[in-house]
Amino acid sequence: MKKVLFRKSVVFFIMFLVVIFTASCDQNTKNGFVYLDDGVFKIKGERFFPMMLNYKVEMMNFDGELVFGAAKYYDDPLIYETATKAEAEDQFSGHMQLIEELGFNTVRLCTNLISSDENGYYYKTQAGPAYLKNDTEKIIDAVKGIVSIAASHNLKVMLLLKPSWDEDLSEFNTKLIKSLSKEKAVFAFDLMNEPLYFDIVRDRKKADAVQLVSKWVKDSKSVAPNHLVTIGFAEPIEVFSWDASMMPIDFVEFHTYTPLSIPNETLWWSRYIGKPWMIGETSLPSDNDSVTYEQQRFFAEQAYQFVIDCGGIGFGWWEFQDVPTSYGINYEGTFSGVLNHEGATTTKDGHVIQGTLKPVAYSFAGLKSLKKGEPFVPVNYYNNFGYHNAVVRGRIVDDGTGKPIEGAAVRGWNKTWRTGLNTCTDKDGYFNLYSNDECVHFAISAPGKDTQRFDMNLEYRDKNGEIRDFTGLPDRNIKSSMVSYQTFLKDENKLFEFKEGEFDRAVIFADMGEIRLKKLER
Repeated sequence: MKKVLFRKSVVFFIMFLVVIFTASCDQNTKNGFVYLDDGVFKIKGERFFPMMLNYKVEMMNFDGELVFGAAKYYDDPLIYETATKAEAEDQFSGHMQLIEELGFNTVRLCTNLISSDENGYYYKTQAGPAYLKNDTEKIIDAVKGIVSIAASHNLKVMLLLKPSWDEDLSEFNTKLIKSLSKEKAVFAFDLMNEPLYFDIVRDRKKADAVQLVSKWVKDSKSVAPNHLVTIGFAEPIEVFSWDASMMPIDFVEFHTYTPLSIPNETLWWSRYIGKPWMIGETSLPSDNDSVTYEQQRFFAEQAYQFVIDCGGIGFGWWEFQDVPTSYGINYEGTFSGVLNHEGATTTKDGHVIQGTLKPVAYSFAGLKSLKKGEPFVPVNYYNNFGYHNAVVRGRIVDDGTGKPIEGAAVRGWNKTWRTGLNTCTDKDGYFNLYSNDECVHFAISAPGKDTQRFDMNLEYRDKNGEIRDFTGLPDRNIKSSMVSYQTFLKDENKLFEFKEGEFDRAVIFADMGEIRLKKLER
C-alpha cells in the first residue's frame, strides 16, 4: 500500500513539474512578443494598445543593393531624394523618429506593392524589376532592415503582405515570415488588404475563403508561432465572402472612413464578429479649406473615443504624409496624412523632413488619456448616407430555427450596378434598405450564415397605397462618395452627431418579405 501511495505521489509530482515547466515555456515563448490575453494585446503581462500609423514603402536599387525606403511622394514628391542605400535608410529612420516623437507606438509597413509579368512577381525599382525568385534573400534582408530601423525607434510593426494567391507568393511569404520569426518588434502579419476590393476571385464562396485563409494562417504559424496574424477588412459587407467570424485569424483589423460610416461600421464589427478587433485605417482628409485642420483634429479624438467605447484594442491612422494632387488620387486619398507638403519639419535628432505637421499630428500622444465610455447608436445607423426616395423592407431569419438574425448585412444595387447601398437587420431581424434609385440586385448574409445573391423586381407604393415608380424622384444618381457628412451635422465640431429626421424618410415603399439564411459549419 505504501509503495502504491509513493508511486502515485511520484506521478503527481512529475505531472506538477510538467505543468510548471509547460507554463514556464509558454511564458518564455511569449516573453517580449505581442500576444492576446483575455481579448487584449499584451507584452510581458502588460497591456499594449497599438497607436498605429500607416506608412508606404517602395523598393530602391542602388548598384544591386536593394533597400526599402519612403514612398516617392513622401518628402519631395517629384524625386527620390536618396542616392545610396545608406541615405535611404537614414531618410526612413528620420521618418520613424518623427513617428515616435508624435506618440505612435506602431507602424503598419505596406510592403504589398508587388507586380507581376511573364517572368514572375517583382517589386518595381528605379533600376528595373526586382523579382521575388531571383532576389529572394536581398528582398527579405530589405524587409528586415526597415523592421530593425522601426524597432530602433521603439515602434512595433504590422507588416502588410501581398496575399499568397499561388505557390510562388506562398513560398516567398513563408520564407519572409520565417526570417522574422524571432523578431519581437513584429506585432502582426497582415495577410491581405481589403478582400472586398482586392480579392482576385469575384463573389468568392465563404467556404473557399475560409479554406484559403486557414492555409495562410497554418503556413504562417508553422514558421512563426509567436506572431499574430490578421486581415485588413473593409466594410461589413465583407461578410458576403470573407466572413471574419469563421476565419482562424487572431484578431480583426478593419478600415473605415467618413463620419457617416465610421460609428456604424465600428458598432457592427464590435457586435457581430466575436473576435478582438482594432481599426487599422481611418482618417478625415483635410486640406484646411473644405475641411479644416482643426476639424481633422476633432475627428481623430472623436473616432478614437468611439473605438475605445466600443471595446476596440487598437487604433490606426492613414497615413504618414499627403499625396500630391499631381498624382491624380481622389480627395480622400490626397489629404489624409499627418504631414502636408508645405515648409519643413525637423526631428529632435536633426532630420529635416519636407512638409509641415498638421494639428492632428499632435493629438495622438494625448489620446491614451481618454477614458472608456458608453457607445451610442447614431441616428443614421440603418441609412448611412441619408438616401430618401425609397425604402425596401424585409426580414432575415435562420433557416433552421426560424429565429430572427440580428446584424445581417443587406446590400442593394441599381440596374446598372453603379450605385450600391447597405443596411443591417435589427434585433428582430427586420431591415429598411433606403435608396434613391430602384434596386434590383441584392446580396444578404450574416456572420456564420450562407450568402444569398439574387435579382428581384419589387413593386413600390406611396403612403396612400398607390403604385409608383422612380419617375421624377430627385438625386437618383448620387453615390455614397458624393454625399458630404457636413450637410448633416448638428455641430461642426461633433462629427458623429447628425440632425434628426434626415435618415428615416422615403416617399415610396416596397416589401421584400422574408429571407432565410442557413447556418454554415465552421
